[in-house]
Amino acid sequence: MKSLRAKLLVLLTAAVLTAALVQSVAVFRNAMREADAVFDYHLQQIALSLATGELGLPGFGPRGHARDDLDYVFQVWAPDGQRIYVSRPRVELPDQAVLGYANVAVNGQNWRVFSMQAGGRTIQVAQPLLSRRALALTFALNSVWPMLLIVPLLLLVVAWVVRRSLAPLRALSTELENRAATSFDPLDPGAAMLEMRPVVRAMNGLFARTRQAFDAQQMFVADAAHELRSPLAALKLQLQMLERASDDPARRLAAQRLDAGIDRATHLVEQLLALARADSGGRETPASSSLTDAARQALADTLDLAQARGIDAGLEQAEERTVLAPPQGLRMLARNLVDNAVRYSPRGARVDVRVREQDGKVLLEVDDSGPGIPAADRPRVFDRFYRRADAPPGGSGLGLAIVRSVAERSHASVELLDSPLGGLRVRVSFPRPS
Repeated sequence: MKSLRAKLLVLLTAAVLTAALVQSVAVFRNAMREADAVFDYHLQQIALSLATGELGLPGFGPRGHARDDLDYVFQVWAPDGQRIYVSRPRVELPDQAVLGYANVAVNGQNWRVFSMQAGGRTIQVAQPLLSRRALALTFALNSVWPMLLIVPLLLLVVAWVVRRSLAPLRALSTELENRAATSFDPLDPGAAMLEMRPVVRAMNGLFARTRQAFDAQQMFVADAAHELRSPLAALKLQLQMLERASDDPARRLAAQRLDAGIDRATHLVEQLLALARADSGGRETPASSSLTDAARQALADTLDLAQARGIDAGLEQAEERTVLAPPQGLRMLARNLVDNAVRYSPRGARVDVRVREQDGKVLLEVDDSGPGIPAADRPRVFDRFYRRADAPPGGSGLGLAIVRSVAERSHASVELLDSPLGGLRVRVSFPRPS
C-alpha cells in the first residue's frame, strides 16, 4: 500500500473496529452475567416474600389457581413433605427441593430453581431458563446497540483526523508543484509540523546543493563560451592565412600554425570536459582507490609529451597507498598535476612524482625544475581560466582548478610550495583511510 492516507485509514479503521468488537463482546458478556445475577436475586426475593406472607398466593392448596403464562412457578411443602401449594399444577417440578440455587431439567425443559426453608415449610421458586435467557439477551443487546451507533461516528472522525493531519503535506506538495524550475529558496521549517521538519531540512539542503550546481553550471557555460571564442577566432584566421599563402614555404608555415591552433583548441576542450566531470564528481561514489596506481597512470598518459620535450619524468618514491576518493577523479587529479609539470617546464627539465605517508596523511607530490609560480600568484592560479602574464603559451588555465575541485570532493588539501628541484612542488594531502 503506497498511499499514506489509505494506509492510515485502513489501520485506524481496523483498530476502531477491533476495539469496538472487543468492547461489545465484553459489554455483552458482562450484561449477561449481570442479568443472571438480577434474575437470581429476583428468585430469592420472591421466595422471601412467600415466606413472610408479603406475596399473596391465590388458591393456597395443592390445586390452587394461577395464570399459566407467568414466568415463575411456586411450590410449597409442609414440614411432613406434603406439597401444599403449586402455582402451575400442569408444570411438573421435582418434589425434592435442593436448598439454594440449582438447574433442573423437567420434560426436556431447563429451569432455574431457588429453594429455602421458612417456618418448617420448604418454598421453591422456579423460572424457565429459555425465558430467562431471552430476557437476558434482550438486556445485553440493549447495552450493546449504542456501540453500533458510535462506531460509524468514530470512523467519520478518523477520516476527518487523517485528512486534517495530512493537510500540511498536501500544502507542501502544492507549494513545490507551483515552484519555478530555477527557484531554490529554502522552505520554512518552522511552518511545518514537527514530524515533517527533518524532511523540510533535507529538502532545503537539496535546494542548496542544486543551487550550487546550477550556479557552477552557469558559470562553466559562460566561461567556456568566453574561452572558446578566442581559439576559434584564431583557427579561422589561420585557415584564411593558409588559403592566402602564395608559395609552399608560406603554406607549410600556415599549416603548422593551424595544426598548433587545433592542438590548443583540442586541449582546451579536453580540459573543459575534465572540469565538467570534476564538478559533477559528487555522483561518483567514493571508494578505496590506489593513489600509487593513479600516479603511474598519469606518468604513462604524459609519456609522449615528456619524450617530445626531452623531460625526465618518473616516479621517485612509490609507497603503496590507498585513499578514499572517486577512482576517475583521482586519476584526473594526478594526470593534471603531471601534465602541468611537463607542459610548463622547459625542455630538458626534470619532473619527480612521489607517493608517501607523513604525519597521518597520504601525500601525492609533483616536483619540477621549471620556472615555478611566484608566491603572490599562487592563491589565484586555482581560479578557472586564470593565466599569469608570463605563462608559457598553450595552457588553458584549468588544470589546477580541476585539481582543487577533485581534492575538495575527496576531503583533501592542495598546497603550492617551492621545490628542491628549483621549480614548483604541488602537494595533495589525503586523509588516511581508517
